[in-house]
Amino acid sequence: MKAECTVVTTPTSDTPGTCILLHFDAKRYLLGHIGEGAQRAFIERTIRLTKISDIFLSGRTEWKTTGGLVGLILTMADQDAAKLSDSLNNPRGAAKKRKSPKRKGITVHGGENLLHMLATTRPFVFRRAMNLRLSEVPVVKNVQGRKEQAVGAPYFRDENLIVHAMQIHSEEGLKEPDEEVEAGSPSEVEKVDVGAARKRSFADFTNLEKQRDTILRSVVENMFCSDWSMDTMIEGDPLDAPEPSADTLAESLPAPSRPDMSRSRSTSPPKRPKPTPERDPNLSTTLPPLGKTRAPWPASTIRSLPRSRPTRIALSYIVTLHPQRGKFLPTKAMELGVTPGPDFSRLTAGQAITTPSGNVVQPADVMEPMKPGTGVAVCDLPDTSYVKDFLAREEWENTEKVRTEVGCFFWILGPGVSADERLRSFMKQMEHSKHIVSAPDVCPNAITFKGGAKSSTKLNLLDEGFFPVPYFTDGAPSQVDEFMEPAKPGMVFRIEPRWEFDTEAIESPFSRDAILLETEPAYIELAKVAREGNVKNPGDDSPWKDVEVITLGTGSALPSKYRNVSATLVKVPGAGSILLDAGENTLGQLRRLYGPTELKTALRDLKALYISHLHADHHLGTVAVLKARYNEVYSSDMCEANQLINIVAPCKFLVWLREYADVEEFGFSKIRFISCEDLLKKNQGSPRNIAAHLLTEVLDSLSMASIQISRAVHCLDSFTTSWTWKNGFKIAYSGDTRPTEGFVEIGQNSIVLLHEATFDDELLPEAIAKKHSTTSEAINAGKEMGAKNIILTHFSQRYPKLPILSAAEEGGPEVLVAFDLCRVRLGDVKRFGTFLPALRELYEEAEEEKIEGEEGGEGEEEEPAAEEKKRKGKVGKAGGNKPEGNKPEKKSKKRE
Repeated sequence: MKAECTVVTTPTSDTPGTCILLHFDAKRYLLGHIGEGAQRAFIERTIRLTKISDIFLSGRTEWKTTGGLVGLILTMADQDAAKLSDSLNNPRGAAKKRKSPKRKGITVHGGENLLHMLATTRPFVFRRAMNLRLSEVPVVKNVQGRKEQAVGAPYFRDENLIVHAMQIHSEEGLKEPDEEVEAGSPSEVEKVDVGAARKRSFADFTNLEKQRDTILRSVVENMFCSDWSMDTMIEGDPLDAPEPSADTLAESLPAPSRPDMSRSRSTSPPKRPKPTPERDPNLSTTLPPLGKTRAPWPASTIRSLPRSRPTRIALSYIVTLHPQRGKFLPTKAMELGVTPGPDFSRLTAGQAITTPSGNVVQPADVMEPMKPGTGVAVCDLPDTSYVKDFLAREEWENTEKVRTEVGCFFWILGPGVSADERLRSFMKQMEHSKHIVSAPDVCPNAITFKGGAKSSTKLNLLDEGFFPVPYFTDGAPSQVDEFMEPAKPGMVFRIEPRWEFDTEAIESPFSRDAILLETEPAYIELAKVAREGNVKNPGDDSPWKDVEVITLGTGSALPSKYRNVSATLVKVPGAGSILLDAGENTLGQLRRLYGPTELKTALRDLKALYISHLHADHHLGTVAVLKARYNEVYSSDMCEANQLINIVAPCKFLVWLREYADVEEFGFSKIRFISCEDLLKKNQGSPRNIAAHLLTEVLDSLSMASIQISRAVHCLDSFTTSWTWKNGFKIAYSGDTRPTEGFVEIGQNSIVLLHEATFDDELLPEAIAKKHSTTSEAINAGKEMGAKNIILTHFSQRYPKLPILSAAEEGGPEVLVAFDLCRVRLGDVKRFGTFLPALRELYEEAEEEKIEGEEGGEGEEEEPAAEEKKRKGKVGKAGGNKPEGNKPEKKSKKRE
């Protein structure tokens, strides 16, 4: 048997958490953090998710340790569903159709608030009949309600592992008893006077905890294990059409393109596209029957969760293999008079036998001593206040036992903990073991997502202003002792067949020079021509020339090797900046864009956040951004109490933020919130509209003239928007949508249109089915609204190619293609056209990337269109392709 642990992520801007993969032949386990960026790191390192059965979260339950969990669960669910669909639709598997394959499922283990954290996502997370299980490590409490150490029996065991969970307490947490939390009461941020409640007995407290646990488990079960489907109808107006509008009517397929619209991929006339077959009952392209509406999925109808409070407990684990029986000694057995044959079998099976001479022989008499199970310890200490309780653990009292069983300590440490002399003394005492330390002050801020950094480095040759190189550091921030090994992705500690430390899989550090050496000479020459052509280009001297539109993430559905998910920063000099959507790891992208000093300024200048809809790829990075800003703005004694951040989002987004504020402090009390629904034109005069008095405050704080909202055609509660500053600058943002008249209306005369262009024109049927826009539809929307500049973003993650701009025309608006970390200064927009020859050359050479999961990986459970599979050729079953995907045809053949 082979068993080994591999370091997958360490603390960097890309991946704030530490994740370790425990690998067996038939199963995989994840240990540590599933922070933002973890999923993209799996893609980067071609780690398959299909055999992962259990995730053991360490540390405290907070966004740093769990920020990537929701996205990972959604992706794994979609892969599972795709495999199930393929097996049921496989004509060769007729026999299998009689018995539906059982979904593999996954169990997530963690500490206090794990259930609560996941239950807060019910407004926007749903997967039908997914086999997901959550297990919170039980908290031991005494009769006074104080939490105590839990030792003794293993927390978990299966055919491979025995896991002992260690609940490590901060020094403050051990001193203070838990405050009472009422089941079903409002969130902590509403400042309910908990002390006014009567004191309860220990039995009452226990019953409340059980009641709370039952409620939360029911919510999570209805999020992932429900049999709800799109066919479940109730009386009422269609949910997909909140108001009668041509924008939301089912679309008919378009006529073939006009002859004058040339295409660069083929000289043959375009064929009429075929309808997209609905293979998945959760994918709907038509409205419900008249007078009917789809019933909401069960978990989304729960209005509020039981109260909770931030946890002070940090989980650590000792993970060992099962003890191995000693080797049978046949020579010894015969010396004791045992006859070879069945008696040998009985002894090896653990049974005593009696020899013909009457002697009783025990199995221990003829076996080598049992070999104890060996493994690793994952020790997570968020700060130095946890060191005392960790060192006092009973598990460390028997030093010889630890020496025998623990071959490696994986230390996941907060800032400054690695320098604690008490902890270093413990490591020296356990010097027989390997000590791999993963901490922000030990590990360099190295590039994790090398695919994206490689792309940025090549683009940087075109223009250093448009395409900056990501910020990173190679050197370790602080020195470590000789017995400490700084963690690096790719490090392996082998448990079986013997303890062994292996560094062969560690990749060489990111090198700009190495990338440039392998870059095609033709592209380098074209980049040089573009640079030289722009030297004398003075740019545009418009009143908004210094406004910057920074596309932090430009991909759709889920992160890929080359593009992160949706996020765009708009910087208006003198008025601060706003963030349009904040997909997972938006903060990581900001940290790559700015150095530490510039990042502080950028966070302080962030005045507003807009969320277009509640699909995870558009908002799962919100908490990290808000917490970083809160820590920066309110860390100083000189901070102003009114430095609120404005949030405009669907009303359900506030529900999530309010409930998640019970898990950790991220600055909820410093938010000024207006719902998109209240800003709709038809609702602005409503007496129940609570946004009227807030809107003036928001506009004044942003130096703005107006914020306009219109419904999108994508999912329930999705919106388009336009923001206009007092200096006349206006930006319109589509979010995810089909073309709509309402958006064209509110976007009239925009200086910048930021529009999704998920699909190429030839994939129009799929765009209609999934309620996205094609490249030409996005450009035509800009023409209709009279936009001066159009920035296309939110591209399909399947292939890192340059979209075909057939709808762009000379004399029309400037059309730009967004790339991750691209800084578009409006005064330099006209320079982008000079980049196109080089960009075509660069992306002609780019590898076509087929990712594990399609559009809809976060927020939509959808299948790729059959026509797309036919057009691109055989790509295999979902989840069965490595992230590099299908290799492109040779360049010479493409050009022919």
